[in-house]
Amino acid sequence: MRMYSKSIRILIGVVFIVCVVRGAMAFQSTYAKSTINQSHTNPPNYPENENGKTYGSAEEATSAEMLPDLIHKGSVDGIAGYVLKKDYLEELGRDVPLYDVDGKTIIGSFHISGAKNMNFYPKNKNGQTYGSATDATSPETVPELISAIGVDGTKGYMLKKDYDGEQPKSLEEAIAIQNSRSPGGRDILLYDVDGETVIGVFHVGGK
Repeated sequence: MRMYSKSIRILIGVVFIVCVVRGAMAFQSTYAKSTINQSHTNPPNYPENENGKTYGSAEEATSAEMLPDLIHKGSVDGIAGYVLKKDYLEELGRDVPLYDVDGKTIIGSFHISGAKNMNFYPKNKNGQTYGSATDATSPETVPELISAIGVDGTKGYMLKKDYDGEQPKSLEEAIAIQNSRSPGGRDILLYDVDGETVIGVFHVGGK
Protein backbone atom coordinates (compact mmCIF):
# COMPACT_ATOMS: atom_id res chain seq x y z
CA MET A 1 0.00 0.00 0.00
CA ARG A 2 2.86 2.35 0.94
CA MET A 3 4.65 1.48 -2.37
CA TYR A 4 1.43 2.15 -4.29
CA SER A 5 1.06 5.60 -2.72
CA LYS A 6 4.69 6.41 -3.52
CA SER A 7 4.17 5.45 -7.18
CA ILE A 8 1.09 7.69 -7.37
CA ARG A 9 3.08 10.62 -5.98
CA ILE A 10 5.88 10.06 -8.51
CA LEU A 11 3.38 9.87 -11.37
CA ILE A 12 1.66 13.08 -10.27
CA GLY A 13 5.06 14.79 -10.02
CA VAL A 14 6.02 13.72 -13.54
CA VAL A 15 2.71 14.95 -14.96
CA PHE A 16 3.13 18.28 -13.15
CA ILE A 17 6.67 18.78 -14.53
CA VAL A 18 5.54 17.93 -18.09
CA CYS A 19 2.69 20.43 -17.86
CA VAL A 20 5.01 23.16 -16.57
CA VAL A 21 7.60 22.52 -19.30
CA ARG A 22 4.99 22.46 -22.07
CA GLY A 23 3.42 25.64 -20.74
CA ALA A 24 6.80 27.40 -20.71
CA MET A 25 7.54 26.23 -24.27
CA ALA A 26 4.15 27.42 -25.47
CA PHE A 27 4.70 30.82 -23.82
CA GLN A 28 8.16 31.17 -25.40
CA SER A 29 6.78 30.21 -28.82
CA THR A 30 3.92 32.72 -28.57
CA TYR A 31 6.27 35.44 -27.32
CA ALA A 32 8.76 34.77 -30.13
CA LYS A 33 6.04 35.02 -32.78
CA SER A 34 4.73 38.21 -31.22
CA THR A 35 8.22 39.74 -31.15
CA ILE A 36 8.85 38.86 -34.80
CA ASN A 37 5.54 40.34 -35.90
CA GLN A 38 6.22 43.55 -34.00
CA SER A 39 9.80 44.06 -35.16
CA HIS A 40 9.38 43.48 -38.90
CA THR A 41 7.15 45.06 -41.51
CA ASN A 42 6.21 42.46 -44.07
CA PRO A 43 6.53 43.50 -47.73
CA PRO A 44 3.41 43.30 -49.95
CA ASN A 45 2.50 39.71 -50.74
CA TYR A 46 2.16 39.99 -54.52
CA PRO A 47 0.88 37.02 -56.55
CA GLU A 48 3.01 35.55 -59.36
CA ASN A 49 2.03 34.91 -62.97
CA GLU A 50 2.81 31.75 -64.93
CA ASN A 51 6.28 33.12 -65.70
CA GLY A 52 7.18 33.66 -62.05
CA LYS A 53 6.78 37.45 -62.23
CA THR A 54 5.05 39.28 -59.38
CA TYR A 55 2.24 41.67 -60.27
CA GLY A 56 0.02 44.18 -58.49
CA SER A 57 -0.43 47.82 -57.53
CA ALA A 58 2.44 50.19 -56.78
CA GLU A 59 0.37 51.76 -54.00
CA GLU A 60 1.07 48.78 -51.75
CA ALA A 61 4.84 49.30 -51.95
CA THR A 62 6.74 51.82 -49.84
CA SER A 63 10.06 51.61 -51.72
CA ALA A 64 11.41 50.72 -55.15
CA GLU A 65 12.67 47.38 -53.83
CA MET A 66 9.14 46.37 -52.82
CA LEU A 67 7.58 47.09 -56.22
CA PRO A 68 6.23 44.07 -58.14
CA ASP A 69 7.78 43.06 -61.48
CA LEU A 70 4.56 44.11 -63.24
CA ILE A 71 2.77 47.24 -62.03
CA HIS A 72 -0.96 47.59 -62.67
CA LYS A 73 -1.85 50.71 -64.65
CA GLY A 74 -5.43 50.28 -65.86
CA SER A 75 -7.10 48.06 -68.44
CA VAL A 76 -7.73 47.76 -72.18
CA ASP A 77 -11.01 46.23 -73.37
CA GLY A 78 -11.51 44.70 -69.94
CA ILE A 79 -7.99 43.23 -69.81
CA ALA A 80 -5.85 44.40 -66.88
CA GLY A 81 -2.73 46.20 -68.09
CA TYR A 82 0.71 46.30 -66.46
CA VAL A 83 3.96 48.18 -67.04
CA LEU A 84 7.36 46.64 -66.39
CA LYS A 85 9.11 47.71 -63.19
CA LYS A 86 12.19 48.82 -65.15
CA ASP A 87 10.02 51.03 -67.38
CA TYR A 88 8.32 52.52 -64.34
CA LEU A 89 11.64 53.48 -62.75
CA GLU A 90 13.54 54.74 -65.79
CA GLU A 91 13.24 58.07 -67.63
CA LEU A 92 10.06 59.93 -66.72
CA GLY A 93 7.47 61.53 -68.96
CA ARG A 94 7.29 58.97 -71.78
CA ASP A 95 5.08 56.27 -73.26
CA VAL A 96 5.83 52.66 -72.32
CA PRO A 97 4.21 49.36 -73.39
CA LEU A 98 1.21 48.13 -71.42
CA TYR A 99 1.29 44.35 -71.00
CA ASP A 100 -1.16 41.59 -70.18
CA VAL A 101 -0.54 39.90 -66.82
CA ASP A 102 1.87 37.48 -68.55
CA GLY A 103 4.34 40.36 -68.96
CA LYS A 104 4.83 39.49 -72.64
CA THR A 105 1.66 40.32 -74.58
CA ILE A 106 1.43 44.06 -75.37
CA ILE A 107 -2.17 45.31 -75.18
CA GLY A 108 -1.54 49.06 -75.39
CA SER A 109 0.66 51.87 -74.09
CA PHE A 110 0.80 54.03 -70.98
CA HIS A 111 2.27 57.48 -70.35
CA ILE A 112 4.29 57.14 -67.19
CA SER A 113 5.48 59.84 -64.79
CA GLY A 114 7.11 57.50 -62.26
CA ALA A 115 8.18 59.45 -59.19
CA LYS A 116 4.97 61.49 -59.02
CA ASN A 117 3.06 58.32 -58.26
CA MET A 118 5.22 57.17 -55.34
CA ASN A 119 7.04 60.27 -54.14
CA PHE A 120 10.43 58.83 -54.91
CA TYR A 121 12.87 58.99 -57.81
CA PRO A 122 15.06 56.27 -59.29
CA LYS A 123 18.77 56.40 -58.48
CA ASN A 124 21.82 56.18 -60.73
CA LYS A 125 24.85 53.98 -60.09
CA ASN A 126 26.25 56.63 -57.73
CA GLY A 127 23.12 56.72 -55.61
CA GLN A 128 21.91 60.09 -56.90
CA THR A 129 18.20 60.57 -57.56
CA TYR A 130 17.27 61.81 -61.03
CA GLY A 131 14.19 62.91 -62.95
CA SER A 132 11.94 65.86 -63.68
CA ALA A 133 11.49 68.58 -61.08
CA THR A 134 7.82 68.81 -62.07
CA ASP A 135 7.28 65.34 -60.57
CA ALA A 136 8.45 66.48 -57.12
CA THR A 137 5.77 66.86 -54.47
CA SER A 138 7.72 69.54 -52.57
CA PRO A 139 11.01 71.49 -52.85
CA GLU A 140 12.58 68.93 -50.53
CA THR A 141 11.80 66.04 -52.89
CA VAL A 142 13.35 67.58 -56.02
CA PRO A 143 15.93 65.06 -57.34
CA GLU A 144 19.67 65.62 -57.12
CA LEU A 145 19.90 65.46 -60.92
CA ILE A 146 17.18 67.50 -62.65
CA SER A 147 16.33 66.64 -66.25
CA ALA A 148 16.92 69.53 -68.66
CA ILE A 149 17.55 70.28 -72.32
CA GLY A 150 20.83 71.99 -73.19
CA VAL A 151 21.33 75.03 -75.42
CA ASP A 152 22.05 72.71 -78.37
CA GLY A 153 19.03 70.45 -77.74
CA THR A 154 20.95 67.77 -75.81
CA LYS A 155 18.86 66.00 -73.16
CA GLY A 156 20.62 65.56 -69.87
CA TYR A 157 20.63 66.44 -66.18
CA MET A 158 21.87 69.39 -64.15
CA LEU A 159 22.89 69.15 -60.52
CA LYS A 160 20.27 70.60 -58.18
CA LYS A 161 22.98 72.38 -56.21
CA ASP A 162 24.21 74.06 -59.42
CA TYR A 163 20.69 75.12 -60.35
CA ASP A 164 19.94 76.45 -56.85
CA GLY A 165 23.21 78.34 -56.78
CA GLU A 166 24.57 80.09 -53.70
CA GLN A 167 21.98 80.24 -50.94
CA PRO A 168 21.91 83.48 -48.90
CA LYS A 169 21.97 83.35 -45.10
CA SER A 170 20.55 86.83 -44.63
CA LEU A 171 18.59 89.51 -46.44
CA GLU A 172 21.78 91.46 -47.09
CA GLU A 173 23.41 88.42 -48.70
CA ALA A 174 20.32 87.84 -50.85
CA ILE A 175 20.45 91.42 -52.16
CA ALA A 176 24.19 91.16 -52.83
CA ILE A 177 23.79 87.87 -54.75
CA GLN A 178 20.91 89.31 -56.79
CA ASN A 179 22.93 92.42 -57.69
CA SER A 180 25.96 90.34 -58.70
CA ARG A 181 24.06 88.18 -61.16
CA SER A 182 24.54 88.82 -64.85
CA PRO A 183 21.44 90.18 -66.60
CA GLY A 184 22.12 87.65 -69.34
CA GLY A 185 21.72 84.69 -66.99
CA ARG A 186 24.24 81.92 -66.41
CA ASP A 187 25.33 78.57 -67.81
CA ILE A 188 25.04 75.30 -65.88
CA LEU A 189 26.84 72.10 -66.81
CA LEU A 190 24.63 69.36 -68.24
CA TYR A 191 25.49 65.79 -67.25
CA ASP A 192 24.68 62.29 -68.35
CA VAL A 193 22.49 60.33 -65.92
CA ASP A 194 25.64 59.21 -64.07
CA GLY A 195 26.06 62.77 -62.75
CA GLU A 196 29.73 62.72 -63.81
CA THR A 197 29.97 62.86 -67.61
CA VAL A 198 29.53 66.40 -68.95
CA ILE A 199 27.48 66.35 -72.17
CA GLY A 200 26.45 69.96 -72.61
CA VAL A 201 25.36 73.25 -71.10
CA PHE A 202 22.02 74.47 -69.80
CA HIS A 203 21.33 78.21 -69.71
CA VAL A 204 19.19 79.68 -66.95
CA GLY A 205 17.98 83.22 -66.47
CA GLY A 206 18.29 86.21 -68.80
CA LYS A 207 15.87 87.11 -71.55
